[in-house]
This record gives sequence, structure tokens and C-alpha cells, in this order.
Amino acid sequence: MKIRVLGVAGVCALALCVAAGAAPRKARVMTGKCASPTEMSAQYTTAIQQELMDAALTCGDTARVNYNAFQTRYGPELRVSDQLMLRMFARVMGARQGDKAYNLFKTELAAKAELRRTHDHDTFCQGATLLAGAALGPAELNLADFVADVPPAALVGGVSGCALPASAIPNIIPKPNPLRTVASPVATAAANP
Repeated sequence: MKIRVLGVAGVCALALCVAAGAAPRKARVMTGKCASPTEMSAQYTTAIQQELMDAALTCGDTARVNYNAFQTRYGPELRVSDQLMLRMFARVMGARQGDKAYNLFKTELAAKAELRRTHDHDTFCQGATLLAGAALGPAELNLADFVADVPPAALVGGVSGCALPASAIPNIIPKPNPLRTVASPVATAAANP
């Protein structure tokens, strides 16, 4: 029994070493506890979708028509984005906890949109109309490109991106090179009027 367990552990360790050595850097970043840029885009997409959905339920006929048009135009991309986000939560938190976190994330986004609407109904509905107008404009847009240009009003919960925190970046202040300062074209032009 011990030999079999050790054999299985050895095979797993070997597979991890081979995968770590062969995997490109981008693939290794995505296996961590943070969201890749594509996964962040999926979260932003969900936030925008929840905002438009809340507007459709509470802001009148125009908002309802806009939401239905948004769902129709971007339906396939929305489904792919949603599946990506579900896999991200499962990867980061495990299958069971990931499913709960995924559902909680979407619920919290809808609740925050509702709070913004109840705080200032007219402004919320106008913003949703502008958002839908931009998404449904005359130009055919890729959903990911649209989301990159229009950040959501609020991103609650979710998985944070893989960017380094500011505290991890060393505080390096470059020192001017005296030879370049003296011989620079600006200094030379100022010296010879």
C-alpha cells in the first residue's frame, strides 16, 4: 500500500514539474489565486449586465428594450464570459465554494445596482440608458472591447486581478546623469543663444 501511494505521489510530482517547466508564464499566472485579464473582463461584463438588468426591471420600457437588445446582440459572448467566470471561481476557491462565490458575486452586483437606483433613480436610469446606447451603437462591437472601455459602476466581491500591489514595486528614484544633463540639446541651446 505504501509503495503504491509513493508511486502515485511520485507520478503527480513528476507531472507537476514537467507542467511547470513546459507551461508558458501566462498559464502559470492563471493558476494562482487571482484573476487573469480575461477573467477580470468577465467580471466587468457581469457587472454591466446586472446594471442593465436592474434598469430593465425598474426604469421603464426603453430600459427593457435596451436590455433585451443587449442580451440578443451579445448573447453568445455573455454565455462564454459567464462560463469563464464560473470556472475562475471554481479554480480559485474549489468547485463547491467557487459555485457559492459565483452566485454570491452576481447577487451582490445586482443588490449594489439596486441600491444605486434607489439612492438616485433618475441618474441611475440615465446612466443605464447611456451605457446601453454605447453598447448598442451603430458600430458592431466586440463585448470584451466594449467592457474594457466602459468600466462598471461597481465591482463588488469577485476575484482581484493579478497585478502587483503598489507596495510590491520598489521605490526607485533615478538619479540624473551629470554628463547627459550638461551635454543635452536643451542645455546646449540655452548656452548658445
